[in-house]
Amino acid sequence: MPIWEMNKLSRIKLVSLLIAALFISACSESEPPVEIESDGPPLIPVILQTDWYAQPEHAGFYQAQELGFYEEAGFDVTIRPGANMTNVPQMVATKRVQFAVGTSDNLLMAVSRGIPLAAVFPYFQHDPQCVMVHKESGITDLKQLDGKTVMIGPGTGYVQYMQKTLGIRLQIVPLDYSLTRFLANKAFIQQCFLTNEPFYAQKNGVNAHTIPLSTSGFDPYRLIYTNGDYAKDNPELVEKFVEATRRGWEDYANGDGAAAHAAIAALNSQHTDESMNWSKNAMTQHKLIAGDEEKGEFLGRFDRQRIERMISQLGELDMLDGTIDVDKAFPLGFAD
Repeated sequence: MPIWEMNKLSRIKLVSLLIAALFISACSESEPPVEIESDGPPLIPVILQTDWYAQPEHAGFYQAQELGFYEEAGFDVTIRPGANMTNVPQMVATKRVQFAVGTSDNLLMAVSRGIPLAAVFPYFQHDPQCVMVHKESGITDLKQLDGKTVMIGPGTGYVQYMQKTLGIRLQIVPLDYSLTRFLANKAFIQQCFLTNEPFYAQKNGVNAHTIPLSTSGFDPYRLIYTNGDYAKDNPELVEKFVEATRRGWEDYANGDGAAAHAAIAALNSQHTDESMNWSKNAMTQHKLIAGDEEKGEFLGRFDRQRIERMISQLGELDMLDGTIDVDKAFPLGFAD
């Protein structure tokens, strides 16, 4: 809110805070930092850069932080939210951040362009990206989107794959992450997360239906990645971080998620207990975290054949700029 829109009391409080901040800054520049005594070895500072504001889709990370799993593994983890950031792979490549959140298709495209990234942990076996339609539209299959106007991320792998493989053409409206047009128009179709926007559509009286984009056959993981050299030079450190993260997601999936939900709500007031519990249930319903056990999927598993299939799909779409060493791009190996 601009300062001129504040009432007098709010302006006084703001000025007081600014003066206090300047005083603290001046003190920190003139006095040496105070070292905090610790009984054990110092914690290793680590930044985990996410791909959006704090939300339930990141809950396992916050669960690991709030329950002390990262600290037990020797890390002082900063979970740094970020929205619509396009330079995160470069931040990881230049080691400005140690870990980041992304998808396997985007990671493979970056690696093919020579960006030194390495995937280390899939926290979702399936991407929650979907298209959301009004149930009254009668649309139940991706092929029925042919010729329809869809608000979706243009140029993304799943859009290119759907149009080529399913033989459909979309009239694309660039994604603006707003539900305004969807709520106002029963013919409107938009991309969203299975675990998020449908809740708010229902709260606004809309009978929404979702179609996972993974049903097209283009099925990326959502994952954590790091710098390839960082993973090579610090294998034990990376494995400890991955194990602490796995513990966080496992605890979140099998428990009530209260610790993560409280941390997320403190950072993002949009999310309530009701909305986050709904999101958690959606993750379970769509088998996002642990996948489908009958198909050999489980939390933390990368499947080599699935990765190689995605490389082939991206190659057919001319979205790769070079060859990919799968073992280098996935240095922790593939689970049996």
